Amino acid sequence: MELLVREALEHRAVNHPYLKALANGEFENMEAVLKDFASQYGFYSSWFPRYLTAVISKLENPEFRAHLLDNLSEESGHLHEEDMEAVRALGIKDEWVQGIPHPKLFKRFQVAMGVDPSAQPDIEVDIWRDSFLALMQGGSAVSAVGAIGLGTESIVKYIYKDIITAIEKYTNLSLEDYVFFPLHTEVDDEHGLILLDIAEKMASQSPEEERELRKGMLKALNLRAAYWDGMYNRAKAIHKLNA
Repeated sequence: MELLVREALEHRAVNHPYLKALANGEFENMEAVLKDFASQYGFYSSWFPRYLTAVISKLENPEFRAHLLDNLSEESGHLHEEDMEAVRALGIKDEWVQGIPHPKLFKRFQVAMGVDPSAQPDIEVDIWRDSFLALMQGGSAVSAVGAIGLGTESIVKYIYKDIITAIEKYTNLSLEDYVFFPLHTEVDDEHGLILLDIAEKMASQSPEEERELRKGMLKALNLRAAYWDGMYNRAKAIHKLNA
């Protein structure tokens, strides 16, 4: 499991030049680039309950299902007290997040960024979310856990650190406006640990199950990396318009 986690953290999806360019302010109009990110990433993020539901439907173990149902409940805004203690330490107030579904938190970020509410998903995010959902629905249970756990929840906090850096350096948004991201660096970290435990138990059954776990992880990471490639091209096009 340690080797798989290391492989995930070293993947291009986590260390993509698009993310580093955002954090370092390498584009001419950072506000426009971040607005584009806010517009397009929301189409993927809003489907997260669908991805979780698809994984839950594949799990036969009641304990595993209960853990992911708890995750799904938190996506709906129902945070446990221990989670609230962690996010309060970041300066996040209860009323900003408690009882508010996470898609609405992302919508708050979009509104603060001035995203056009009638914006449509571009082809990159359309492919990503369709393909990721198909991976959850069409693969094996252990492959789905590898994708949602090792390939997603375990890496989110590292990806979001670059996003948070860019927001804090190149916008005037308040913490309440972009609370979606620091909230997920805390909550998803705990989800990642739980999913790692589930993954280890499932993969220990046979070498074939271990291979399926890694395959699901890599599919999820490759899909995300391809999406970042598309977003990087979009950002460079915005940069040229403002150069």
